[in-house]
Amino acid sequence: MKRYLLPIWLLGLAAGCQEALVEPTLEAPQTAVRFTGAGAAATRTVVEADGTTLGVAWSTTDAVGIFGRGATTGDNYPYAAAPERNDPTRCTFASADLGKIFRWNRGEQNFYAYYPYDEEADAEPNALPVVLPTRQQQTGAGSTDHLAGLSVMKAAPVTRVFSEEEPAPVEFAFRNLFAMVEIRLKMGETTAIDVPLRQIRLLSDATPLTIAAGTADLTAPADEDALTIAEGKHEAVLVFGEQPVLTKTGWQSFWLMVAPGQHPAGTLKLETTAIDNSTCTVELPAVTFKANRNYRQEATLSLDEFEPAEAFAAVAAATECRAGEPVVFALSGEAETVDFYSGEKFHEWEYAAKDRLEYSDVFFSFRAQMQCTAAKYQAHPVSVKVSTDFDGTFEETNILAATWTDISARFTLPSKPWTANDGPTTEERYMEEGRMISSGEANLSGYYDEKSPYLYVAFFYHIDKYDANLLNERTGVWFTDIQATRQEGETRAVILSQTEAEVHVIDGANYGTTHSRWGKTFEHGGVTHYPWEFWCESKPKADRDAYAVMNRLERKVSNFGPDKPQSVKGGGTAMPETFSYAFAEPGTYEAVLVGRSKTLTDEKEVVCKFTVTVKP
Repeated sequence: MKRYLLPIWLLGLAAGCQEALVEPTLEAPQTAVRFTGAGAAATRTVVEADGTTLGVAWSTTDAVGIFGRGATTGDNYPYAAAPERNDPTRCTFASADLGKIFRWNRGEQNFYAYYPYDEEADAEPNALPVVLPTRQQQTGAGSTDHLAGLSVMKAAPVTRVFSEEEPAPVEFAFRNLFAMVEIRLKMGETTAIDVPLRQIRLLSDATPLTIAAGTADLTAPADEDALTIAEGKHEAVLVFGEQPVLTKTGWQSFWLMVAPGQHPAGTLKLETTAIDNSTCTVELPAVTFKANRNYRQEATLSLDEFEPAEAFAAVAAATECRAGEPVVFALSGEAETVDFYSGEKFHEWEYAAKDRLEYSDVFFSFRAQMQCTAAKYQAHPVSVKVSTDFDGTFEETNILAATWTDISARFTLPSKPWTANDGPTTEERYMEEGRMISSGEANLSGYYDEKSPYLYVAFFYHIDKYDANLLNERTGVWFTDIQATRQEGETRAVILSQTEAEVHVIDGANYGTTHSRWGKTFEHGGVTHYPWEFWCESKPKADRDAYAVMNRLERKVSNFGPDKPQSVKGGGTAMPETFSYAFAEPGTYEAVLVGRSKTLTDEKEVVCKFTVTVKP
């Protein structure tokens, strides 16, 4: 379970808040329990640094979790903070769930509270799951905003028996479980340049500094060690949203949240990493971090003490292989990012700094069945058309206002009606041999306008007025498996399927009372099918027109460029020792690994090229 904890030690002061004004009286048993804070407030929402003192306040977005044991029980009930407008260090807590309200019963009652509320915290109050992330992000130098999400508090257990004579609220005095470490840094007076920082690490050889898995005992007294670490890491890493820069003119403050623990002399180190990955390591004095405390350490750094990082390099174990076999590259040195260009199409170093323009292909297909029980029928009721200027309003007026190109000849359309029964609305009918005629697949790319990436496909359905001399009975047409796919390079993706949301069937204004229709859905091969039919009245007294317009099909002007590499290493991650890649097809490829990093004054790019021969 993931929990974000909140920091705030006020130099050892217990945390909580003052009682706000509440209802004047409580009634006897079954009266709701009221909760307030007690003592100086210390919570996550507002943290303002002033020297070594931290002032904080409650917010209406805060909520605590409360466990009850004894006469009245309850597990992890959420109660929201209601701070006073003019003094947010004073607040009451109100139930955030009407189904989870503590009510007084006769007898002794124990209450255990923690902050922040976690709806998944369903453990017993003596084993509340807790984590403290190793990677912590500070907005920038001097900011304490990130502390809002890095600490957890527990309240001192409260034991009460309800008294009608003294119906005072239950007061919680909160205390943070973690310690806050303020690191103050600046460069020495002789430093000629400012030094942008990449990260700060606090390292300990003695005791874990952060918690991957742990529990807090809410039933323990507030001043006892209530934290148990099941799995911890011996480091805390601070990264930045806005890059801080160390100067020689003034101190910069950085805050880390750490777990309580003892760190003897020689076990605690501070590692500062500059933008060029050079590092300066300072040994810190012995310290015992205690919960609910703030600690400060100052260090003046010298540019000469920064050890330069080893330059990025890559070596190929072999440059010949067979298709499907991996080529292994050994990586060393430092780089902020490492990218790999395989040399295959769309992944070529040649296009790393220029656009590769290609047009994707769009394919369209469907299955259709004509339906008529009469001896004579209208043989070609459906045509397939495309438009680049249809405005997307699925109404007959707008359809007819657009310019449509007939592409029926690109498809195989049914030529004989099915007379046995109605359309493919069951799996058995769908599977009948000869019922559904496959249109084949047509590439529609040539119908797109270069000025627009969109194309509309539509079925036009026309039935002539019935002629008693011709006996030209109306013909219905069923459709299934309408699908459009887009192919980019070797990759195909479905961009339209036959559903009511993607196929819009519109009867014309000349229709009678019988309309085109969607059939009932059915399952086949694990796929849900949504058949529909062009349909009109028998022996129509006038021409009948209907339309089925697909959602627009987007063709991507494949501006794949610059070509996209495979990321081997991202910013803020460790350099892998090796990287391997398997080529799927035989050929000769120029594989390129590119390491990029910033220096104190510029940027650096290391390009390692390999000619790889891939045999069948």
